[in-house]
Amino acid sequence: MASLVACAPPYYTADPIEAWVVDAETGQPIEGAVVTANWQLVSVGLDTGGRKLHQLEVKETRTDKNGRFYFPGFTKLNNMVDELREEDPQLLIFKPGYEYYRTVSSYPNREGQPGAHRTARFNGEKLKLTNDDQNIKKAAANLSSLTTNLESIANAGASNEVPQMLRAVACAAKRLRAKDSHLIIPVLGNAETEKNCEPE
Repeated sequence: MASLVACAPPYYTADPIEAWVVDAETGQPIEGAVVTANWQLVSVGLDTGGRKLHQLEVKETRTDKNGRFYFPGFTKLNNMVDELREEDPQLLIFKPGYEYYRTVSSYPNREGQPGAHRTARFNGEKLKLTNDDQNIKKAAANLSSLTTNLESIANAGASNEVPQMLRAVACAAKRLRAKDSHLIIPVLGNAETEKNCEPE
């Protein structure tokens, strides 16, 4: 077991991230989209995939009028001696009226993992959001999928790091349920999260 724990470095360094969010159809910048980035630690063990128990870092911001967002770089101690794997970070982008966007890194082989220094593969890119599906049930399924991808942050006790995303999702779910009260859309947070939602 000691040899497995030794695989994880005692610290990680992540480079800054700068990217732009644009409309997939028009290419125009999207202002005000909520962007979260979370560096997911996976417990080292004998099981095949490991368990997602802790976050190394969680960040949140919004895009500016040019669709730009920026996260500063950091160096963090790896107190849990767990591993960063493909979610270094997991990037989630959401704005009402669009389908949410998710991307992660991809390391198909263990030998391909980059070690303690991480650079996001989408740094410097234009990330394209597509218009939300006009079918309410499909839009609800898309929103539920976003909630699922936020669960690892919540399960690690880091929900307070992504308040804008949780509120945006809760408000979008509230608007969809107003159109169809039979929709079941799981959301994170509490009743306060969807208070004072802006009109669509």
